[in-house]
Amino acid sequence: MKRILLLFILTSTFVSNCFSQDKGYIAFSFGSSTPIGDFASKDPNNDAAGYAKSGLSLDISMGIKFGKHLGMSALFRGQANSTETQAIADQITKQNPGISGTVESNAWSIGGYMIGGYGSFPISEKVSFDTKVMFGFLTATSPEILLNLNGPGGTAWIKQHSSSSSTFAYLVSAGFKYDVGNRVCLLANFDYLGANPEFNNVETTTSNNGSSKTSFSQSFGTINLGIGIGYRL
Repeated sequence: MKRILLLFILTSTFVSNCFSQDKGYIAFSFGSSTPIGDFASKDPNNDAAGYAKSGLSLDISMGIKFGKHLGMSALFRGQANSTETQAIADQITKQNPGISGTVESNAWSIGGYMIGGYGSFPISEKVSFDTKVMFGFLTATSPEILLNLNGPGGTAWIKQHSSSSSTFAYLVSAGFKYDVGNRVCLLANFDYLGANPEFNNVETTTSNNGSSKTSFSQSFGTINLGIGIGYRL
């Protein structure tokens, strides 16, 4: 019994010492970005529908521990989600019998920085379970959308111009860190990013020289899966 107890104490001390030497990391990650909620909605009756599709995200992140388990984190993120143009074109045709249309659009995009709390909990000598809760500011850019219309009266176009807005955002993350060597680690992360930017005075122009401006908000919600490589501090 004493031998088992001594072995347990030595093992706990060894793991604790190894873990205490891990002060954090700086990493580069990339992965997928899947819109959910209003951001992914294609419902024409939903004024907040974003018609967003799955896209990509790129991160530069840092986690620094102040003790064995807790610390602070920082993140620089760039993310792009393309627009579901076919759904918009189908709705135009459905709502306006006799008129056909095509839609051209670029992507929704966001970029900015976040800071927050960082927790790291060892599973083994090399693997830890990491969590983050972060807050920050992002700049969101709405897509430029061009509608090309064809009907009995000829052709026409309507263009909604792109607009940018800075907004508060939050992120909740969980994942794993695997220490490959003394200085290199691999990361796998799952996170939810939320924001609600306001786009003001967004211009819409038409082929008959018409012009108008409108304002709207867009709820952003994305689930991001990423993998990366980091440098251990």
